[in-house]
Amino acid sequence: MAGPASSSMFTRLANAYRLLSLRSDIDNIILELLGQFSLEKIYSEGDKDTYQNLVITLLAQLNTIFNVQRLSLPSENQQVGWYLGFLASWEVTLRSVEFVLQVVVEGRESLWEARLLRDKYLPELLLNALRVLILHPKIPSNQRAKDRRDRFARVHRSLERVFDSYPGPESFLLLICKEVTDSLRTEPNGLALPPRMRSELPNLASELYPLPECLSSQYVANIVPQDGFPGNWLAQFMALRDVSHFVVGASVQYAVNRETRDMRLQSSSARTRNAVLHALENIRLPPHLSKVDIVSEFSDTFRIILPDTLSLTRRGSSEGLADENDIDAIDALCSRLSDRQIINRVSDREMIHSLSEVTKTIELLDDPSGKLRTIRPKVFTVNCEACHIVGESQLKDSDRIMYTPGSRDTAEVLLPPESRCLVCGEDITMMRELTFAKDAWELLKPLESNADTINVERHLPTQFQMASPKVETGMPFHPGYGSILRKGRQRSCEGEGSSHPPSHINIPDSRFAERSRAMPAPYFISPSSPGLGRRMETQRTDLTPSEELTSSDGANYFDTPGTSDPPQKSQSNVGEAVSPFSLGFVPQGSNSSQSRLQSISNVSFDPDPLPRSRTLPSVPPPEKGKSRSWRSKLTSSKKESSKTSGDSSSLSSTTLESQKLEEISLKNLVSSSKISRGKSGKNINVAISQNSSYVLFWTQASINIWDVGASSPILGRAVLTESNCVLAAVTKVHLAYIIGTRDQKLTLRIVNLIQPSVPMIEYRMPSSPWCHSICIDPKENHVVVGFDNSTVRFFNTAKSEELREERLHIRNHRDCRQCPPIDTLSFSSDGLVLIASTRSPKNGMIQIYAWRFPFEESQELATCRYQVPLHESEDNGVSSAIFRSGVGGEENLVCISTWTQSGVPVLVQPQGGHRSEIRADSSTHQGKLGSRIQCAAFSPTGRELAIVNDKGHLYHISNLNASPMEVKRIATSKELTTRSDAFAMTFMKLPDEEAIVMAWADSSKAVGYVKKVPIRYSDTPNTPVPMTPLTPGFLQSPRYELPSEGREIPKPPAELDVKGFPAPLNIVKGYPREKS
Repeated sequence: MAGPASSSMFTRLANAYRLLSLRSDIDNIILELLGQFSLEKIYSEGDKDTYQNLVITLLAQLNTIFNVQRLSLPSENQQVGWYLGFLASWEVTLRSVEFVLQVVVEGRESLWEARLLRDKYLPELLLNALRVLILHPKIPSNQRAKDRRDRFARVHRSLERVFDSYPGPESFLLLICKEVTDSLRTEPNGLALPPRMRSELPNLASELYPLPECLSSQYVANIVPQDGFPGNWLAQFMALRDVSHFVVGASVQYAVNRETRDMRLQSSSARTRNAVLHALENIRLPPHLSKVDIVSEFSDTFRIILPDTLSLTRRGSSEGLADENDIDAIDALCSRLSDRQIINRVSDREMIHSLSEVTKTIELLDDPSGKLRTIRPKVFTVNCEACHIVGESQLKDSDRIMYTPGSRDTAEVLLPPESRCLVCGEDITMMRELTFAKDAWELLKPLESNADTINVERHLPTQFQMASPKVETGMPFHPGYGSILRKGRQRSCEGEGSSHPPSHINIPDSRFAERSRAMPAPYFISPSSPGLGRRMETQRTDLTPSEELTSSDGANYFDTPGTSDPPQKSQSNVGEAVSPFSLGFVPQGSNSSQSRLQSISNVSFDPDPLPRSRTLPSVPPPEKGKSRSWRSKLTSSKKESSKTSGDSSSLSSTTLESQKLEEISLKNLVSSSKISRGKSGKNINVAISQNSSYVLFWTQASINIWDVGASSPILGRAVLTESNCVLAAVTKVHLAYIIGTRDQKLTLRIVNLIQPSVPMIEYRMPSSPWCHSICIDPKENHVVVGFDNSTVRFFNTAKSEELREERLHIRNHRDCRQCPPIDTLSFSSDGLVLIASTRSPKNGMIQIYAWRFPFEESQELATCRYQVPLHESEDNGVSSAIFRSGVGGEENLVCISTWTQSGVPVLVQPQGGHRSEIRADSSTHQGKLGSRIQCAAFSPTGRELAIVNDKGHLYHISNLNASPMEVKRIATSKELTTRSDAFAMTFMKLPDEEAIVMAWADSSKAVGYVKKVPIRYSDTPNTPVPMTPLTPGFLQSPRYELPSEGREIPKPPAELDVKGFPAPLNIVKGYPREKS
């Protein structure tokens, strides 16, 4: 076990040394860790395990920093000034020690059981930090010897309070710490290095290898006298400890530098180790300290690089757990440091930007098109009259110059006859490489940091591990308080007589229409509402989904929820449109704005029929005034689920009752598809928004946007596509869809759902390569489309500009015509990572590619490669490839699922490559998850996963980093025979609850279904659980539903003040288009 553990620790130390060596912002890093801990601590009270992990992580990270700091201290014969920028200040180091001791003393109740904290993490940190304080070359000028004695005396008293707070046998290292502080409070300079080490020890600014003479076995063996003279045993112990750290540091630096020279470092390290262990046999320890313990501590250190070192098991040892905690803490620290190589001050961003501009300029010289990227750019100048500059990528793609990469290893390259300059076309005979460009690129490229990503991540809610605690149940807090605030905002357009749920804005029937003005070339049925443009002049962030989404309809396309026949319109009303914010019915004979407002002022708010909960034909209609109506809906939902989804034995009736199945009539959507040719024209596709409560039901001819955040789904907008719609996606602000055929050009249209006055953006492109996948950035900045030939294109949502294209395999070969298509595209919930997947048609290899904000360049996640054998039948390829950003110090995760015969869904850690298969335990009656997966989604917190298989079973997976994971079947939906575009699922935060929302469509019946499975996943650091009537607090949550038939309480109609309502906008049938 020592071998693998040491190997893992060695890798982590190498990463830490690479990121921490010779940094000028080390003080800020330490202060950031302490400040982060202080803010995390606020919400960790009462959870002992969480707080213990929090403290242990802090101690392990600080210990790693001071370990590197010890190796950075200059020797006495070196100029100190040059090294001061790389050293933590003496004051910050001392105050960090005092802070840590205070945390341990004050956290007695929570840390009492954390024995490992006091036995290992605290004393190791104290010894490293105290050693830095003792040997620090720049002690503050106001710290005289007396002042330092007083400061060390404070540390000693704090350490004594630790002993008093935690009585009982203390660890060997903690007793050593007490001896050190006791010595320093008497003589601050009493634990100096031996003379030769004092002047000859190297540091990380140079090379620690090969081991210098002062670390040789001959010299180390004499640090402890063998003639019986005891000397200062504590100074000898500290010197030998320094030797062990420098020996380990030399091997780590050798690996970090990727050294290839044979330094015989392994054998010399082994000899020095033997000398240290031999010296420990001669050291004269006080009676209360054990020599076995001291040898055990040194053995653990050497075993990091020399796994054959003898392991001495101590009483109550928790070595395995300690290694895991160390590895996790160092990984978290390295993850934080990896994106701040230089970024520290505001001015550094401009410096990084300047560096990036230099490297980009060199890359553009190599390839002016910016498409054919190379791993390392090369730039040449040719011997034409103007001495034009050309890049190696240009040469590879040109037929004017016959150039073979790597054919010459010299800077000067002779060209074959008839070669011509790529710029001016003159005959040329030779070219010379501009080596300074390549050298500058190689030096500056590693220093690039993504400042934009760092600045965004700093403001994410995942910045802290600890979430804010929930409000105590005994506190006077009403769960509908937020709804009251929303109702107050609606009071100008909603009367008290409204029977709509109090948590949603009142959206009246779509028959309440407004006058519209004609626009040339009507591409859309474009919505608007009275006063909407005026309200949207300033950005609104407090709107619910129902408030943000406007509704639209056209003169000949009218979809009333719950009805099948469109209402008749007179000739005078041709061109009228619908707005959910239009609070009155416009009489057919009314043409003036004043008459419309007069009709609005006396409108009744009785609700029109809304999408109904599903019922079976065999169930008779309920009688008025009885509660049977509500019961029949639930009963029919459960029976139908069982009928369509197979076995539901694992789901209790109470669980099913908590899951709402809504049925939506889509007859008008299907009827509008008659203009489409072929059977596929009437197929209904489904998509769900990632950052709102919108669901798309769409065909080739039209698109419906439904808001499912209300108690019953509400039709928000209807759009005529005017051509064959092949892909569509929606977010909170934008609708994006692609129209066209393989024989025509493709057109991507991007519509702003919030501000109808914003022109529609169009991008036209050839139909080859063909498009396969689409998604919208949750931050609303990009629409990303995946095509054939492993091509991904980025489109701006704000303005029409030149699209950006990236071919994922361009680094491997120039011709991508045989490359597989982009099967899936998805953004992480925080919007900072984009994931694309491809699958080889030759061997079934699935490859995953990732972009980080601002999505300028992709990289393959090689550890996520997943080979699934190809089968002629039942092989529908990759169904999901989704990314979860690491939270709470956890690893990033990628989930890959397929609809194949053998490709079971897997979770992969991109950094380490650890892979876990997701399987349901058949012994718990959860059913078989299988390998035919329709879709998968991570929750917004990233702590759980939802998967739907071919049986329509919804599985909830928690404890994603544990083995085994907890897999539960919590709902049923529609059984599928193949992977379908008519089914979608995601996590959704609704106004009144958090839920997993499934949506699917039955094209033959022209019906859409939406099922909400309540689940709690936010505002708690713990693993969420599906909410059922047995879940504590489930019944206390208010459930806003429309009253059953016959139970509605009649209320007088509400009246609105005409003065309080702005004049309606003119509604247009078509969107204004942005001029390109």
